[in-house]
Amino acid sequence: MRLAHSMLIAVAAAVILAPGAPAQNAISAKAGMVNVADGDVYLIDAKGGEPKKVEPKLTEFTDIKEGQILKTGEGRAEVLLTPGAFLRMAEESSFKLLSNRLTDARLDVLSGSVLIDAAELLDDNHITVLVKDATFTLTKAGLYRVDAEPARVRVFLGEAVADHDGQKVTLKGGKELVASAGGWTPGKFDVKETDALYRWAKRRSGYIAMANVSAARQSNVQSSGLRSGMWAYNPYFGFATYIPWMGTCRNPFGYYYYTPSTVIAVYYPPQPAFGGGRASFGSGGSFAGSGMSDRSAGGSSYSPSAGISASAPASSGSAGAGSSGSRGGGDAGGGATAGGSHGASSGGRGN
Repeated sequence: MRLAHSMLIAVAAAVILAPGAPAQNAISAKAGMVNVADGDVYLIDAKGGEPKKVEPKLTEFTDIKEGQILKTGEGRAEVLLTPGAFLRMAEESSFKLLSNRLTDARLDVLSGSVLIDAAELLDDNHITVLVKDATFTLTKAGLYRVDAEPARVRVFLGEAVADHDGQKVTLKGGKELVASAGGWTPGKFDVKETDALYRWAKRRSGYIAMANVSAARQSNVQSSGLRSGMWAYNPYFGFATYIPWMGTCRNPFGYYYYTPSTVIAVYYPPQPAFGGGRASFGSGGSFAGSGMSDRSAGGSSYSPSAGISASAPASSGSAGAGSSGSRGGGDAGGGATAGGSHGASSGGRGN
């Protein structure tokens, strides 16, 4: 685990220190862009017809249009919703995109399982998920899982409001709602219970955080000029990352996203104050001279440590150092090297 953490740091450092990085491009026009298609991933038109395999290219992105269905076979997919929120699909899963507006992303989970990782959810942005006869509105940043059969919604972190049969139920961390013959039944679950989809999503989260550091460093958009967070394509990694609208944002898996003005903390870590101690800042606080503030999905405090390790989760050990497949979609650990149009790469999907 310590080795994997060290490899993650090494790869990120190699990539962000590479010279001559091109400017990052904001690509947050609509919700529903396919960021990763690893294996068999298909797009089905709203009017029917043969499924079209999604094969992302270096300069082309697949946008899911309203009414279209994204389906996985022996594959996984990562989709950008409203800025700061990623949807990740397990194998043999599908959903229909009902609304692709950034302020009102709506989808219907038809089969399999999806995990929504919302590092930031601004007040004006909404994510609504339909499954069976219930509607779930995500009201806070957090981590959410939706299963189609049997129908179930779990809140690992955050808050969701469920609406079914005219009744509204608020779900918070560790709570779930499960469909049965008699309707929907609330319950509890162990948030430490994970599976292959969860672990892949966590590794993807680590890669996104690595890509954020170089994207924030090279972006010519200062955080003071952002009205909301934005997606930014990182050519080193071959996929889009997220740049928060202000301060520093910690996602549900414990990784950090920086803005152009706060990423300086990665390169020039805060020094101890006179008389010893360590410079740090907590939730809602500020970092002297940088305008940095920490808005974490979990609400925990944050103390940046030396170098690139500031991008690693507080609880160490998760991601391997590689990414693979289309646009870095793989999740196997192992060696990786920076450089090339797709950044670090290694083979295969793991559990």
